[in-house]
Amino acid sequence: MATSEDAARFLPRWAVYALVPGLLGPVLILGFIFVSQLAYDEARCPYARAELRSLSDAVAVREDRRNCLWNSEERRFTVVRGSEERTLGRRRFRVHDFEPGSYRWQAELSKQGEVRVDVHNAGHADASFREGTEAERAH
Repeated sequence: MATSEDAARFLPRWAVYALVPGLLGPVLILGFIFVSQLAYDEARCPYARAELRSLSDAVAVREDRRNCLWNSEERRFTVVRGSEERTLGRRRFRVHDFEPGSYRWQAELSKQGEVRVDVHNAGHADASFREGTEAERAH
């Protein structure tokens, strides 16, 4: 029968000290990811309307914003066609990345009826979100 002394001899003390951070590190990282993503649950942290830009009589683009964690902000761009809404895309960066002068967005309606939103955040790659043509949206 194994005693506690036998178990202690199985691994030297220095090996236990070396293994503990390697085992706890991934658990802490996964915990952080879980908590940070849970904070962005729509029921816990809903969007607030930031701006509505009309592109025609029947089409508009709405920008929504939310700040759910510390210094992080998320913006969402939604096409509004009558009572239909379709989310085009999202951007999540630090709050200062959305300050005037370093952040801007524009929306346009093509001749084919497709909405395109271009977003610029200084220090980050620009993003383009497109709705798709009417034929693409039908699929």
